[in-house]
Amino acid sequence: MSDFLVFVLVGLVLAGVGFGGWRRAVYVYRLEGQIPQVLRVLSDAVSAGLSLRGAVESAAALALRPMADVLRRVLTLSEVGGLTVEEALWRVAGEVPSPNFRRFALIVTEAARSGARLPEVLDVSARSFATVVEFRQSVASQLRPYVALYYAIVVVLAVLTDVLIYMLLPQLAQMMAAAPAQGGIKAAVLDKSAVLRALYLSGFAGVLVGGLVVGRVVYNSARAGLLHAGVGAVVLAVGLWAPAWMGY
Repeated sequence: MSDFLVFVLVGLVLAGVGFGGWRRAVYVYRLEGQIPQVLRVLSDAVSAGLSLRGAVESAAALALRPMADVLRRVLTLSEVGGLTVEEALWRVAGEVPSPNFRRFALIVTEAARSGARLPEVLDVSARSFATVVEFRQSVASQLRPYVALYYAIVVVLAVLTDVLIYMLLPQLAQMMAAAPAQGGIKAAVLDKSAVLRALYLSGFAGVLVGGLVVGRVVYNSARAGLLHAGVGAVVLAVGLWAPAWMGY
């Protein structure tokens, strides 16, 4: 039981460390997915005669979270901080962990400052960002099944380890006990708890590496994969120790 609690605690710590990275990756994914819609709203609002500030207010009212929260932050900075909308947008872009949002802010601020035809620039930018977002969403939909495959592999690993420990190991111990001693040397019987601990540690290494790979490939962040590595470690620990609780 002490080994089980230690391994579960390690898994929970990994999941806790990775949760921040996973949440950040999901936040960035949702934020960048809303950029094309916001650009279209800004373009329509400016074409209707609104100032850039009025266009941002309209976009903040129509957008979903998290983009609505980011645009409200821009408006708050421009009202309270004494900044222009362009300056506030660029400052917020420095706070948001998204290169695409910084590109969005750069396009809007530079187009507004240069006196270019803002509606046309925003409309073209919206189409360009829409292409990028569609590509990323297509890639994400293709990679998402690998997360389920990762957990399926963890479960299969736990089942195979259970078969080895709770079915094959007792039979091997019986064969060793029944075998006659040769030269006064008796075959040693493997300790189940030691074998269980060793197999869990080897399985944990695989779970950790697999979780990091899943995070890097699916979320573009190895830290985000620590969430799955932690959950996988807990699943593996429960799978390995559950048969012992049931009397096997």
